[in-house]
Amino acid sequence: MKRIGLLIDSLIGGGAERVVLNFAERFAALGHDVHVILVKREIEHRLEPHGYALHALSEDGVLAKSRALNKLLLARRLRRLVRGIEADGTRFDFFISNAEDSDRISRLARLPNVYVRYRNSLVQYLESKLGTKTGLKRAIRRWRWTRKFRRIYGGRHIVTVSDALQREILEAVGIRPRSIATIYNPFNFERLRALAAEPAPVPAAPYIVYAAKFENRKRQDVLIRAYAQLEVPHKLVLIGGVYTESDRAWLGEMRRLVATLGFEGHVLMPGFQSNPYPWIRRAALFAMSSDSEGLPTVLIESLILGTPVVSTDCPTGPSEILTGPLARFLSPPGDAAALARNMKAALESYPPIGDAMLERFRAEYAVERYLEHCSARTAKGNR
Repeated sequence: MKRIGLLIDSLIGGGAERVVLNFAERFAALGHDVHVILVKREIEHRLEPHGYALHALSEDGVLAKSRALNKLLLARRLRRLVRGIEADGTRFDFFISNAEDSDRISRLARLPNVYVRYRNSLVQYLESKLGTKTGLKRAIRRWRWTRKFRRIYGGRHIVTVSDALQREILEAVGIRPRSIATIYNPFNFERLRALAAEPAPVPAAPYIVYAAKFENRKRQDVLIRAYAQLEVPHKLVLIGGVYTESDRAWLGEMRRLVATLGFEGHVLMPGFQSNPYPWIRRAALFAMSSDSEGLPTVLIESLILGTPVVSTDCPTGPSEILTGPLARFLSPPGDAAALARNMKAALESYPPIGDAMLERFRAEYAVERYLEHCSARTAKGNR
């Protein structure tokens, strides 16, 4: 039996958070002592009966006004929590860090054997930090952020969720990790299908769905504009929550766009759903319009539930999910017309979706890979 720590900022209703719960449930089912450690006690996902412990470092993630001091105080709490759990004489075999704040805090806490599960495009994240800067100011900002990324992730164990992310980290950003591997996220096919069979207030009319938090990186505006070009009887359902002021502003922009296009009543925004799977399973199509991802959980979940999928070919992940006959349903990011063409084609005819093409995403496979990889690296480091 191993003692495993899973670090995550919170359990708000996102894909990364659902993946952490998938890990926790599967590790616990194998008989391991699992501890899910949150930076802040914010829980939106429905927690099933489980065999793992749940801890929170704080209620809201804020212990001090200064961001630097706040991180240090959270790191101290993390170190104390770990020492308290280990007071029974059993050390943690390894930790898996699953979000940016926990990446930083675990480094400040000097936790041993932390495996950073890197989930999003570091290149796209860097571009977002550069903003509209040009010339020398842009170059200086790029240098500063690149140096920061190398300081946070250099010399650490990293597990990327897609091959493309691994190439970005090594080649585009120049990070030199202690070790690096790619292991796809774990999915519990049977649990997903059971959740999808539960009752839910889904529309009676045919509909297209997208499930993602409302933020500009998810580009709901591109999907709305693509939908406006379709001329189909289907409604468009945008599932997702808002968590920051910028999220709320983006949701307001999407509502105004729908009104401007004259599609009120055709585009539905039911908010965050603790169980989105009935909405996905009963949809005629799942359409993703993101500018960047890591390995988009919802695309894989949709295919597991037998729902046709179209997506932007954004960095990173969609091209590693939609392979073979499904690859033709990828379109350039930001191109509403191309997305609309793929949506129309998918509604008319879509290749059969079988479990054989999805086996690499099964929880059993991913968890065994993590156990092998982390145990081998930890043993090597302790010799």
